[in-house]
Amino acid sequence: MPAERGAPPPAFFLDTNVLVYSFSETDIARGETGRALVEADGAWVSTQVLSELANVLTRRFRAPAQEAKRRVMSIAANCEVIVVSPPIVFDALRIMEKFGYGFFDSQIIAAALACGASVLYSEDLHHGQTVDGKLSIRSPFRLRAEQRAKPYRTTKRRAVARA
Repeated sequence: MPAERGAPPPAFFLDTNVLVYSFSETDIARGETGRALVEADGAWVSTQVLSELANVLTRRFRAPAQEAKRRVMSIAANCEVIVVSPPIVFDALRIMEKFGYGFFDSQIIAAALACGASVLYSEDLHHGQTVDGKLSIRSPFRLRAEQRAKPYRTTKRRAVARA
């Protein structure tokens, strides 16, 4: 169902891995997908996701602190940011117990629910799962990967001659 005129776009939440790919210079397809999501209206992240991004940039990719700060600030400027508050922490514990995710993944799910997101884009969580009947978890990279993995088939089947 399309959004009504003047209505805000539907909210969606981005996991840290999507943000990391948004800066990728080696995986062009995932980089483009990540950047498109970051720049789309309705994108949300949490303070936890921004912290995780800063950690990945400085530790794994060895980016200088100033470069990491510039990149994290660009994400914060493009997305709505929800602060991880005590109610989100408490809900994360409920999600952890109910769905079996680790605490920090549960906290990302709790933040997505708190901001009213209908979709959580993540490469690491269970693609296709719905949480609390409200939040659908989807990998933004899955469709592209599935398209590459399918073998080529012709549209017409050839009749096989029987001997």
